[in-house]
Amino acid sequence: MWSEARAALERHFGHGEFRPGQREAIGCALRGRDALVVMPTGGGKSLCYQIPALVRPGLTLVVSPLIALMQDQVAALERLGIAAALVNSMLTSAEIDERLRRAAAGQLKLLYIAPERFDSGPFRRALQRMSVGMVAIDEAHCVSEWGHDFRPSYLRLRRVWPEIGQPPLLALTATATPEVRRAIVKELGLRRPRVIVRGFDRPNLHFAVRREERNEDKRGALLSLLEDAGGGGGSGGSGGSYVVYASTRAMVEAAAELLRGAGIPATAYHAGLHHDRRAEAQDAWMSGRVPVVVATNAFGMGIDKDNVRRVVHLQMPGSLEAYYQEAGRAGRDGLPAECVLLHSYRDRFTHEFFIHAAFPARKVIEAVYKALAKATQSNGGPALPGRLTTQVKGIKSEREVESALRILAQSGAVDDAARRRSCSVRWIATPEVVRRAMESGAGDAMSSLPVEAAAMLERLARASGGGERLRLRLSQRELARWAGGDFGVARQALDILQQEGMIGWRDGGGGYGAGYAIRDRALAVEDLPVDWEKLETRREFDLLKLRRMEKYAFGRGCRRRYLLRYFGESFGKRSCAGCDRCR
Repeated sequence: MWSEARAALERHFGHGEFRPGQREAIGCALRGRDALVVMPTGGGKSLCYQIPALVRPGLTLVVSPLIALMQDQVAALERLGIAAALVNSMLTSAEIDERLRRAAAGQLKLLYIAPERFDSGPFRRALQRMSVGMVAIDEAHCVSEWGHDFRPSYLRLRRVWPEIGQPPLLALTATATPEVRRAIVKELGLRRPRVIVRGFDRPNLHFAVRREERNEDKRGALLSLLEDAGGGGGSGGSGGSYVVYASTRAMVEAAAELLRGAGIPATAYHAGLHHDRRAEAQDAWMSGRVPVVVATNAFGMGIDKDNVRRVVHLQMPGSLEAYYQEAGRAGRDGLPAECVLLHSYRDRFTHEFFIHAAFPARKVIEAVYKALAKATQSNGGPALPGRLTTQVKGIKSEREVESALRILAQSGAVDDAARRRSCSVRWIATPEVVRRAMESGAGDAMSSLPVEAAAMLERLARASGGGERLRLRLSQRELARWAGGDFGVARQALDILQQEGMIGWRDGGGGYGAGYAIRDRALAVEDLPVDWEKLETRREFDLLKLRRMEKYAFGRGCRRRYLLRYFGESFGKRSCAGCDRCR
């Protein structure tokens, strides 16, 4: 089979050799062995299952949460003459049935699906009529609660797996810490898998950290780092492109204005801009008319520009996963490029604030429960988070109260009255725009939607027949279920889609008023059914990731060696020629 795999690589994809890690991953797939493949973005993960799919008998089922990227991959495979298809909510029932029929008849080599497809009984029955030879799980970190972008639907694969004959599993992800890797193996039930971590060592990248405690020092450092991007005319003095990451929208706008004032062409990109403005900014940067883009982390998904000469972070990110993914957009042409982090000690406080707000301490949750019991007893109805914030000592923000109430609601101790209400959603975008947004390629501006917003767009499109039904009335309970049981996440996703000009939405009433209420007044605070150990573990895990990020920033050893050891790739040298410490 190996000679067939190499022949397929050259015949279909035009490559003579496999990249580091691809050979090991493909070898596991050809032998029918489960494997977990960790490669950075741009490392060639898709070939790890596409090549075996062409060589192995049967159908390869590809599970991915990113509809736009699935569409892009299927289109590319079809252009190469490879029989591939995808099933998503934008298709009609007749189109879905036709693709499933082709898969069952052995006319497809690859079938792409979203993990939520496993919720469908008819689809699961259709799967049993197919000869599935292998399952590839892309973005496998979504299976872990410890990873970013957790998707509960991924967990259903383990129940479906025996129904299709337990074919070999190939799990793939770009960023997975040792903790997340262990969770992937456990949750998917991988059988003695080979764990392959390759491609993180990119010798052409130079890593550097500059500690700048004062804002004016950061501004001066930024101007000095990007002075070669000036020269006027939008050409960029060095002929390359540059990315500057900032943590807030205000910082993005301020940095872009600073650069323009210094004669350095720059454009701003963040989620607060209208879709047309973001598309214009992205196009100006991608085409090279403007050499510098200043952006929040909303920028970058699906962006593959090969001549990025420098990526600058104005603040320390909250984890090395986030930092490496963003910094790694530099130098994809193989030529020298720089990844520079400008940080100050106080950068950590912003991240600590959000971590503690997301996972409040036990005493905070108990205090919120007591305040809620008192508030609802006095007025006889639900209470709003804003009111409780003023009644609990030591609370730093309403966000902390909201998190405490969310945790209490998930445990069953508190009733989220808002989830009984209904919402009205109306399409502002036309059905054609909805379809284009769902089927857009990786380079389209819509691909920058956060995962939760993209998933909500898919669900709304499915419920409205691709946008043909102009208005929808949905319960907040149902919307929360679409967002993994958290209406706060659903609300955020709806707000993003509204900002994009895709939908308009509002609370529509129904049930009793918004707010929270105690379910059982006999439940004592010391008996709250909250998993305190899990909550503490989640908080400590995020704080640990922050400390590891800080260690990279403040450490005195080789930065490349630290990064590679963090991601699990071996690096035999104690120093390199590619970081500020070793130079």
